[in-house]
Amino acid sequence: MHIVRKLFTSRPGLPGRETERMARASDIILMMMIVLLVVLAAIRILQG
Repeated sequence: MHIVRKLFTSRPGLPGRETERMARASDIILMMMIVLLVVLAAIRILQG
């Protein structure tokens, strides 16, 4: 998780606000992916 965040925030040539926005967007994407994985796992468990 920290490696991904470093990749998103350590892009050169961008002002601080842009990197903050990028980091926030990547965090939201990561959260959405985690939620999707949890939902898929729950559906598989419920279906048996």
